[in-house]
Amino acid sequence: MAILFLLLLQLPLSVVVAQTNGKINVPTSLTAGSNNNLWLSPSKDFAFGFHQLDNDAFILAIWYYKLSRQFTPVWYPNANKGKPVPRNSKLELTPDSALVLKNGAETLWNSGKTSSADVNYAVMNDTGNFMLLDIFSRPIWESFNYPTDTLLPSQIMKLGGSLSARTSDTDFAPRRFQFRLDLDGIARLIAINLPGNFSYYDYSSTGDTSDPGDEVVFDSSGLYVLTRNESKSLL
Repeated sequence: MAILFLLLLQLPLSVVVAQTNGKINVPTSLTAGSNNNLWLSPSKDFAFGFHQLDNDAFILAIWYYKLSRQFTPVWYPNANKGKPVPRNSKLELTPDSALVLKNGAETLWNSGKTSSADVNYAVMNDTGNFMLLDIFSRPIWESFNYPTDTLLPSQIMKLGGSLSARTSDTDFAPRRFQFRLDLDGIARLIAINLPGNFSYYDYSSTGDTSDPGDEVVFDSSGLYVLTRNESKSLL
């Protein structure tokens, strides 16, 4: 069974990079297989961009950049089903369209926005959260709100959110094991039937419908369900 949560020690490696302050101006783009293929957080702990899986296959992801001996992704686009993209695919960051992943004229994924405001700039944070912000520095999209198979420290998963185990280290398609916070406020580890997504019985659950969970939180207290009455149910 895949491990759903990663809290990894970061190795002190010497690296050479061009972009280090975490802020990305708009408009700009990244291209798979080129020298311009990623953006780094200020500490260089996290990278956002294209990681090469083999000669002509790349995955758009956020990963631990300093763990050079092993590719350790913590986010990738859900809507693209984790599918690799070919060399020369492009990620465009624009004021009105936000993040758009393209292969030639074909749009493979679009982040969308949570407001009508234009994107003024983006930030790759040292927390591992990639954020798009407006002219007032208000977030209008962030990767933490769309988890895939990992929760990072300081990340919150809202009601209805879920994590799915991926197929393998090189195949990012979702598999049948899920962790989710259902609308009844119960956090569940569950197996589903693919591709129909029929849910089998829970093999682990946390919570009580008399005081339902409102969100899953990962912070210095650990990993827990925070209920509507502000109580904590540790996972």
